[in-house]
Amino acid sequence: MPFSPLYRPRVDLLSFLRSRLSQKIVLSIFGSIVVIEALILIPSVIRRQQELLQGLALQSSASLKVAMVDVKTTDEVVFPEQLLAKLSRLEAIPIVVGGSLYDVRGNSIGSFGEAPTMTFTDFSDVEDVADSFVSNFNPRADRYEVAQTFPLVGIPHWVVINHDTTSVRREVRAFIWRIFGLVLLISAVVTLTTMVVLRAVLISPVLALNDDLLEAAPAALNEENATMYAFKSLRYRHKKDEIGAVIGAFQQMFERISTNIAQRQQAEDRLRESENRFRTLVEQAAESIFVLDEHAKILDINRFALNSLNYERAELIHHNLFEVNPAFTPQDYDVLWRRLQAGNPVTVESIHRRKDGSTYPVEVRANFMVMTGKQQALALVRDISDRKQAEKAQARLAEIGQLAAMIVHEVRNPFTTVYMALSTFQTMDLPPRGKMRLSLAMEESERLKRLLNEILTYSKEQKLVEERIEINDLSKELLRSLQELPAATDKTIQLITQPEPLIVKGDRDKLKQVFINLVTNACEAISPKETVTWQLQRAFGEHVFQPPTSLQSNSTQHVKIQVHNGGDPIPPEVLPKLTQPFISTKADGNGLGLAITKRIVEAHGGSMTIGSSVEKGTTVTVFLPLVIGDPVLEQSR
Repeated sequence: MPFSPLYRPRVDLLSFLRSRLSQKIVLSIFGSIVVIEALILIPSVIRRQQELLQGLALQSSASLKVAMVDVKTTDEVVFPEQLLAKLSRLEAIPIVVGGSLYDVRGNSIGSFGEAPTMTFTDFSDVEDVADSFVSNFNPRADRYEVAQTFPLVGIPHWVVINHDTTSVRREVRAFIWRIFGLVLLISAVVTLTTMVVLRAVLISPVLALNDDLLEAAPAALNEENATMYAFKSLRYRHKKDEIGAVIGAFQQMFERISTNIAQRQQAEDRLRESENRFRTLVEQAAESIFVLDEHAKILDINRFALNSLNYERAELIHHNLFEVNPAFTPQDYDVLWRRLQAGNPVTVESIHRRKDGSTYPVEVRANFMVMTGKQQALALVRDISDRKQAEKAQARLAEIGQLAAMIVHEVRNPFTTVYMALSTFQTMDLPPRGKMRLSLAMEESERLKRLLNEILTYSKEQKLVEERIEINDLSKELLRSLQELPAATDKTIQLITQPEPLIVKGDRDKLKQVFINLVTNACEAISPKETVTWQLQRAFGEHVFQPPTSLQSNSTQHVKIQVHNGGDPIPPEVLPKLTQPFISTKADGNGLGLAITKRIVEAHGGSMTIGSSVEKGTTVTVFLPLVIGDPVLEQSR
């Protein structure tokens, strides 16, 4: 995934200080340093205070020695009042505010100045009287009392000196402030150093990664710009620590997620497009489409079905099929559902009922499907009203055909007798008027005979005596006979064959009838000296004419027979009906020739079309399927 190498994220101090992680880390470091320094400060203050107090004690002890230096240590009697008076000289020292004197037995000799609070009972339990030292510090009263033994006139005495500790308190406070300032300075320097290092090493990458995480979701969902998005944390992806690993993992995760989302969006778009296309096809289908569940509930229905039934979608969705198909019962549907589940498509004829109560016949083709994990039935419903009417018309035509055949048979017997009688009259010597009438009668009898034969031919089912027929040879064989017909007199028939064999499977006599009928009609439609073109060629299903489904697929090969003449065009209103019985463009035609020809062609699995215009003349085109796999045909290829 390409990113801009020139991008540099900016993490300012304000955002750094607003970072809760940085606040916690900085406060933790600062607090830890303060606590550590406090733990170091308290013993230092206590030690400093002890040093100052000891200094007071040493100073007063030295002064005591100076004050008692002239006390005789001889046998001269020295009164206790003299000792106390000597001791009171210590009041001249600013730090001494008072004192008291005890003999070794604990008898109080006296005190001076501010009497100490310590008494002999506070130090009477000292075992080693010599060089003993007992102190009592009262910070609230700024007093420090020291009891020590001191030899006076050769006898140990307890001297208790009460010191003023105001200077000690000031010095201790000053010491505390000095240490506190030093602690703050050290804490500030360490904290600022930590902030700088932490910002570069941890906080800036984390904040950049945080911004990237907020932008990752919309960037990944933006299919067009996802692969071009420049993340802020990229500058840190080469760090050889956990931050670099996390950022690298994030980049890989984003690439995979964005790719996956893009692929999924494309798949969803394709699926949505496919669904829309399928929905459009279903809605535009020219047949009714129903989607049903196992309880015959209508889950979906297309617009064609709604229009056919005159319902709105909301009126049928989730309603029962039996509301529109009264001929179907729940038992019938259960049987149909089981057949569909077994994988057997079902085709049945039934009736549908419109909203106004009217009904029409339908053909239902149902199949089984599973959609979104649910079993459903897909039913294609076709209105077969026209087919039913056509079937009735066909049945009626069949009855008419049978009746026509019966009438022809009944007419032919007396007609044969009449025809034989007229033929007998031709051998007699008749007057001119009688001969003229006999000639007219014979002509009409011949025409009636042909009509009766054609009616019989058309009414009968086309039964083929099939064999392999080479169309080139058959056409050449017929050409000589066709050129001798009265209709071809003074006219040219041009036959265009193919050098390769064109083999079909069919009835030779009936195919001859087809070619003779088409070429004769073409000759009758043109003037003398004009030409009828009879052309044979190989063709595929997609050429010129789309064969019906019975003619295999579009890849099936056919022989295309075209008979063209340049006579007067067939009127457009007559052209579509020209192959129907009793429709003809000739004054003396009965309209059965082309109808019989078309039935013969269709019986061979082929088709026939007629095209006519002033510019191109009239062309009759016949398609017949070629034999596939014929050894001669394969060799020719």
